[in-house]
Amino acid sequence: MDGDDQSLEWLNGLIKAVAVEQARSTVQHFILRDLVIQMARTRGDGEAYVAAMFERISGLVDQCELAGKPDVEAEMRWYVESFFTQAGHSLTKS
Repeated sequence: MDGDDQSLEWLNGLIKAVAVEQARSTVQHFILRDLVIQMARTRGDGEAYVAAMFERISGLVDQCELAGKPDVEAEMRWYVESFFTQAGHSLTKS
């Protein structure tokens, strides 16, 4: 196997690994969103519960070791915001 074949094999392995992690992350997202919605529904004021959870998780994002990396931090903040916005909308739809 020459260098180009090895590089292509390595790249294909990397692409597969990213796809597998993306698939796992997507499933985890759906599981977590469903759990948050179910927990919120058991409370008297589900929207307040989702808002409080958003605040707690945002605080953890601020404290994690990735908080000093602007691109990664921005992505985490966007994800937290969109996750809890989706959960809140799903809560009010049903």
